[in-house]
Amino acid sequence: MRNSFNFTRFMNVACWDLTINRKFYTRSILVCVIAVCLPVVLSYLLALIRGHFIHEYDNIETYSLTSSVIGIFYMVIAFGYMFHNLLTKQGRINELTLPATNLERFLWHFLVIWIGTQIVWFVSVAMADLLHVIFRAILHATDYRSILADCFVKSFSWQTIDFYGHNLVPLSILMTFNQVSTFSLVNAWKYRYNIPLTILFHFLFWVGTLFVFAILVNLFVAPDFLRQFVQWLDGMSVDMVFYIVCTFAILLFCGIWLLTYRLYKRAQLTTKRNP
Repeated sequence: MRNSFNFTRFMNVACWDLTINRKFYTRSILVCVIAVCLPVVLSYLLALIRGHFIHEYDNIETYSLTSSVIGIFYMVIAFGYMFHNLLTKQGRINELTLPATNLERFLWHFLVIWIGTQIVWFVSVAMADLLHVIFRAILHATDYRSILADCFVKSFSWQTIDFYGHNLVPLSILMTFNQVSTFSLVNAWKYRYNIPLTILFHFLFWVGTLFVFAILVNLFVAPDFLRQFVQWLDGMSVDMVFYIVCTFAILLFCGIWLLTYRLYKRAQLTTKRNP
C-alpha cells in the first residue's frame, strides 16, 4: 500500500477504533466526568450535611481550579495511552493488519488525544456546571457564576509574563506541550508501564542535569571562564536569545513527534521490550 493519505481509509480507521474500543473510551469518559463533577457534588453535600448554606459566594474559583488540574492529569494519562491498541499481541495484530497506512492510523491516534481529550474535558466541566446550577437552585441562591466560563476566562486572560518586551506565556505553553508529548513518545517505545517509566525518566533527567551542571560549575569551570560567559550573554541581543529559545522549543516539539511516528511505524508483534 502506498504511503499516501486517503480520507476514506482514515475514516474507516476511526470507525474501527471507536467500535472495537468503545468500552475503553466509555470508561475514560466516565472517569473524567466523575472526577470533574465529584468536587462539586461533595462540596454541596457537605454543605447540606452541615446545614451551612453560602448564598453570597459559590466557591467558583475552587471548582475551576480542580477542573483545570484534573484536565491536565487526564491529558497526561491520555498521552500515555495513545497507543493502547498495541498493548497486547492480539491488539497489535488487529492494529497492524488494518487496511490503512501508518500515517492514517497514527494521525487518528494523534487527533484522539489532542482533540478528543479536550472535547471530553469540555463536556465534563459543562456537566459539573449543570450540577452547580441544580444545587444552587435547591439552595435558593440568587447568584450564579459559570465554572466553564471561569475556566475559559482564566485560560485566555493570563497576564503577560514580560521579558524585555517578549511574552513568555506562549513559550511556556509550548514547553509544557513538549513535556506532555514525551508520554506519547515513551508509549510508542514501550506499551506497558510507560507512564511510570516516563515520570521516572523526567525525574532522573532533571536531577541528573542539575547534578552535572553543579559539578561542572564547581569543579571544571574556571571563574574567569564563567565570568566571560556571563559577559558574552550580556552582550547578546535579547531578541536573539528569545528567538533561539523559541526555535529550539519548536524543533524539539517537531522532533518528539517525528520520533514518536518513527517508533510507531516500527511496531512489531513481539519484541524484547514489548512481548
